[in-house]
Amino acid sequence: MTNVTIRGIDDAVYVQFSAEATLRGMAIGDLTTQAMAEFLEKSRGPIYRIWNLDELTVAANDLRTIDGVVNISNIDKLEFEKDVTWDDIKDRIQIIENVDKLIVPKTISKFQILTKVKNVSSIKSV
Repeated sequence: MTNVTIRGIDDAVYVQFSAEATLRGMAIGDLTTQAMAEFLEKSRGPIYRIWNLDELTVAANDLRTIDGVVNISNIDKLEFEKDVTWDDIKDRIQIIENVDKLIVPKTISKFQILTKVKNVSSIKSV
């Protein structure tokens, strides 16, 4: 086992994490190891980058058939077809950034999509 010192952890997050470890009857180190292992498991696979396009339309099949996650950036108009679900976006898209116009299906809430975007000029539900 490795002993480490981690600086810069938010106090409120640490207090909640410590309380969760206590509730589970675990040491903080054990819960931290478990959280790190789960994080690494979720982030396995390649990261693809799609960028610098005028327009891009994405279908559910596009997302479901890749073996990793996608970063989408620098797109003038990005549209997700109606068959795309929140789970498709949550599981396969790491970030959407620098997009002028983003169009998502009505089944995906704007708050959900906002957790994945950075520097997007407009979001429209259709």
